Amino acid sequence: MSESNETLLSRLRAAVSGPQSPNAPRVPDPVQDAQIREAVSRLARSRVSATLRQLRAARSLSYETVRERTGLSQQLLYDMEYGERRLTLVELRLLAECYDVAVNDVLGVEVEE
Repeated sequence: MSESNETLLSRLRAAVSGPQSPNAPRVPDPVQDAQIREAVSRLARSRVSATLRQLRAARSLSYETVRERTGLSQQLLYDMEYGERRLTLVELRLLAECYDVAVNDVLGVEVEE
């Protein structure tokens, strides 16, 4: 896990577990960690779904037009936009190209060169 992800996970753990004695070491709870990871995953998927909906709307593209440009089915596009399905890397690249944005813009992340 990258250092930034570990930092985020540590902050989320602290927020969920509440205040602790400063000298008491925290013992990681695997169940709680899994729940936190799932919550972060749902949040990220929701953000990407909203971004895809906004990009399509901002460019006034119909599902049919996006389907023609990407080769992805209309049902698949709908499911991705409403968070019922995760994107593959290939699908993400196709959609970013279709909307003329970088993959990082769809994901909402900054990637250092």
